[in-house]
Amino acid sequence: MFRTVSVIGGDLRQLTLADLLEADGYDVIIFGFDRDIKTGELCLARDIDEALLADMIILPVPVSFDNRTINMPFSDDPLMIKELVSGINPLSVVFGGRISPELSAALGARGIMHRDYMKRDELAIRNAVPTAEGAIEIAIAETPITVHGSKCLVLGYGKVGKVLAKALDGLGAVTYVEARKYADLALIESHGCIPLTMNETKTRINEFDIIFNTIPALVLTKDVLEKVDPRTLIIDLASKPGGVDFKAASELGIKVIWALSLPGKVAPVTAGIIIKDTITNIIGELGL
Repeated sequence: MFRTVSVIGGDLRQLTLADLLEADGYDVIIFGFDRDIKTGELCLARDIDEALLADMIILPVPVSFDNRTINMPFSDDPLMIKELVSGINPLSVVFGGRISPELSAALGARGIMHRDYMKRDELAIRNAVPTAEGAIEIAIAETPITVHGSKCLVLGYGKVGKVLAKALDGLGAVTYVEARKYADLALIESHGCIPLTMNETKTRINEFDIIFNTIPALVLTKDVLEKVDPRTLIIDLASKPGGVDFKAASELGIKVIWALSLPGKVAPVTAGIIIKDTITNIIGELGL
C-alpha cells in the first residue's frame, strides 16, 4: 500500500494539500519551499533525491510554465524536468496539474504511472466557485461602478460560466450570457439571465460595462473588439492562449485582465482542499 507522499513545488495550495494528506495518515515530505515561508510542521526533503523516493509524487498546477523547469515559486534553485523524470522510481505514481504532452511522454517512456488531476470533472466543477469569486473581485477593484446594476456579459456557459452568471445575477447585475447550444440558451433564461447567441453578441457587444470570457478559444477578435466601448473592462478567464486578441485590445485602448489560476490566488486553502479530494478519488480508483 502506498503511504509516502512527496509534494514538489507549487504555491500555498500545495502546502494545504500536504497538510491534509499528513492528517490522513500519509508520510509527507515537501520540496521546493526553501524561501522564507511558513511550512508548519511539514518535513522538508534534504534534496530532490530524497523527495523522489516517495510512493506518490505530487507536482504543482501548472507543473511547468516553460516546459523546462518545475513550477517552484518558493524556491531559488530551479529543478529541471529532465532531472525530475530521470530520478523518479518507476514504481511511483505521479500526479500533476496540466501535465504537458512532452512530460506525459517522458514519464510514459519510463513506465511511470501518472495522472493529471486538472482533467477531472469534480475538480473543474468545484474550482469554478473560487474562479467566479476571483473574477468578481477583479471587477469590483478595477471598475468605477458597482457590479449591482451594471451590464455584464459572460461568454460561454460551461462550468465557470454557469457559476459566474449565477453570482453576478445574485449581486444585482444585469447579466447576459452567450452560448452556442439552444439547450444552454433555454437554461440561461430559466436561471433568470438574458441569453444571447454569438451573432446577437457581436451586434450588442458595445452595450456592456464588463465582459467576462470563459471560452478557451479566440472569440474576442480584432473585428469584435473594434465594436467594444473603450470604457469596458474585459476579464479573460480562459486558459492559454486565452480568448482575446490582446494586441488589438491594447491598440484600441481597451483594458483586458487575463486572470489565470484564480483559485490558487484568491482561495489557496479551498483550492488545496479541492486538489486533495480529487487526488484521493484517483487513489481510490487506482486501488493504491
